[in-house]
Amino acid sequence: MSSDRLRGLVLQLQDEAPSGLLEEWAVRRGIALDVAPIEAGAPDPSQHAFAVVLGSGKSLAQDSPDWARDVLDWVRAADAAQVPVLGICFGAQALAAAFGGSVHRLAAPEVGWVEVATNDADRVPAGPWLAWHEDGLRPPPLAYELASNRFGTQAFCLRRHLAVQFHPEATADIVASWAAMPHSRLEETGQTAEGLVAECREQAEGAAARAEQLFEGFAARAGIAPPVTT
Repeated sequence: MSSDRLRGLVLQLQDEAPSGLLEEWAVRRGIALDVAPIEAGAPDPSQHAFAVVLGSGKSLAQDSPDWARDVLDWVRAADAAQVPVLGICFGAQALAAAFGGSVHRLAAPEVGWVEVATNDADRVPAGPWLAWHEDGLRPPPLAYELASNRFGTQAFCLRRHLAVQFHPEATADIVASWAAMPHSRLEETGQTAEGLVAECREQAEGAAARAEQLFEGFAARAGIAPPVTT
């Protein structure tokens, strides 16, 4: 790891789920993000200031992919190395499962813009946030629930780790790629791809501001926030 620049390690679980607004935040903060596709294996997280696990269309509750165990081991390795982890969607579920919580299939997918009841609005604003998942989670023992809604826990923290079920990193272009994927289940929610993408574009400015607040809160809590670059 370079000694002259803060670096984060991003575990990307599928091509259609990139860093999005997280990458834009990192650029503004002068933070380098090393992106590791799961197909290439999970690299040692200990040489980075923080780690991120992004989302996936795969499930820990049903038909887990072959690499799921590697992700859970990787999260535990980061914890053992005292590297704070930000888990997004599948990443949040991995944080739950890795430390004694659980993941379960929802009765119906949660897709679209949602509000959450937050216990810490400075770290996790109430939204709206873009959600796209079919699994819910139960936080691990000793975790603190930060936000919830009728689908269950939407955010929790454990030590310096932060888990969020929704997608603060999502942009309209990312959502458009999800909506175009087979078996997106979007039609079950009564929404159309065109309508959801249009709403994403309408929400873009506010969503970016809320994402910035969430990423800043994670960095501050994790003790990794560098000076703001000018």
